[in-house]
Amino acid sequence: MDKNEAANQHVTISWWNFGTKTLDYKGTYQGYLDKRDIKIENIVHPNDKDYKGLRFKISVSSATCTYDVFDSDYERCYFEAIKIFLTMLGDKASVVTNRWEQKVNWR
Repeated sequence: MDKNEAANQHVTISWWNFGTKTLDYKGTYQGYLDKRDIKIENIVHPNDKDYKGLRFKISVSSATCTYDVFDSDYERCYFEAIKIFLTMLGDKASVVTNRWEQKVNWR
């Protein structure tokens, strides 16, 4: 699956507000990344120019995280970037896709 096909895969994100599940987003990975202003750029591995990857700039409040990944499973890259964003927010959340379901911040 190429980057564009992966970016257009379905994702549903919910969070819990005072114990009540609230739908935050239902759409594509790319749509959620755009909604949350998560920037993506293509990068080349610093030690081996044959490896291509993605860089995600994830910002929440006064914190910014840069997530560099060199993986050909682009859907997994988008999924992990969203999980990092939700972890930084700190609220209980869930991410559901056709391949995975993950709860975030559920100690």
